[in-house]
Amino acid sequence: MDGTLRIETAAQVTPYIDTNKRGATTFSKEEVAEVMKLLNEAGLDFHAHTVGEQSSRTVLDGVELAKKELGDKFRVRATCAHLEIQDDADMDRFAKLGVTANYSPWWHAGCTGGNPFEVWSSLLGEERANKMYRSKTMWKTGANVTWSSDNIIYGDFATWNPYLGMEIGMTRYINDKVKAPERTRVVAEYPSPCEKMSIDEMMLGYTINGAKQLGIEASKGSIEVGKDADFLIFDNDLLTAAHEGFSHNMPSEVYIGGKKMNN
Repeated sequence: MDGTLRIETAAQVTPYIDTNKRGATTFSKEEVAEVMKLLNEAGLDFHAHTVGEQSSRTVLDGVELAKKELGDKFRVRATCAHLEIQDDADMDRFAKLGVTANYSPWWHAGCTGGNPFEVWSSLLGEERANKMYRSKTMWKTGANVTWSSDNIIYGDFATWNPYLGMEIGMTRYINDKVKAPERTRVVAEYPSPCEKMSIDEMMLGYTINGAKQLGIEASKGSIEVGKDADFLIFDNDLLTAAHEGFSHNMPSEVYIGGKKMNN
């Protein structure tokens, strides 16, 4: 739906402070609604890259238009991914419209290395830079919040690690204890501290919430009678493990369909 913050192509409600430009969305809300209706007819779902506040707003507006027209016939599972910055007015609309909010939590230390707050403040201003990566605020609205890695560098698998996502989602910084590439190191915790997630929330976002996003919650995402027996066993208790260094956790046993897959 839009580009990135660094090159100011992510679509914004409020302009970038250095250029006074707003970026752009790929589709208008009316076009998103038309896409939604086509997907609904085909039995397909919708997943969009939405970094800027205008981008996710346009998707929400499009879903709202399509739902008004289709009513109870609307079946599309819509997801907005990344959500680096969002306008206050849109935060509670995800839950109301049934749109999944998908974050890349290893970005929540600022995703630039060095001092990311200075970088984003120079583009967005300090007030808006303080309101980035608001996954906890979104969680509290009752929206379906999920996690992903969004790594596009083949061969650099470090940031594909869900335990890295869990750690940064809980701490919002990347220090020397983190199992992550050197280029991602940051100098301080990214604000706001009230956006830190708990381990329970991180696990739910990677499991049952993700299954709901994909429409497979009847068979995946939790350990229940009748579901696929896909699960991991760890030597330590992840629920009580230290947040710093959490990214080094690895399962000792892996089961898929009830069968042990590792020796």
